[in-house]
Amino acid sequence: MKNVLLFSILFCVIPMPVLGELTDADLNKIRLIVKEEIKVAKEEIKSEITEMNKKIDAIDERLRTVETGVAELRGRDIALSVVKDWIVAICAIAAIVVSIIALRKTQSFGTPTPQDAQKALS
Repeated sequence: MKNVLLFSILFCVIPMPVLGELTDADLNKIRLIVKEEIKVAKEEIKSEITEMNKKIDAIDERLRTVETGVAELRGRDIALSVVKDWIVAICAIAAIVVSIIALRKTQSFGTPTPQDAQKALS
């Protein structure tokens, strides 16, 4: 029993953390490992960024194509609306001309003469 008590006191008194202390060489190795990992991570991030930029460029190109198509459709729509406006204006002018001709045929110009009666009979 004495031996057990003596050994337990001995193990409690010896400061064990001193034996587990990191040396400068250990810290330098750790720093090198961390630096290498950081370099690898930076390279991976750079490659991912370039891939993302390529994807963004492709999407941007598609978007430009869509914008061009929309602009062409708007231009066609505007052109069609102008053509429609001209057709409506021409129809309106034609209707006015036809109505003027119809009104002139139905109107009597002055008093009828005996020659008009003869023309009407023949």
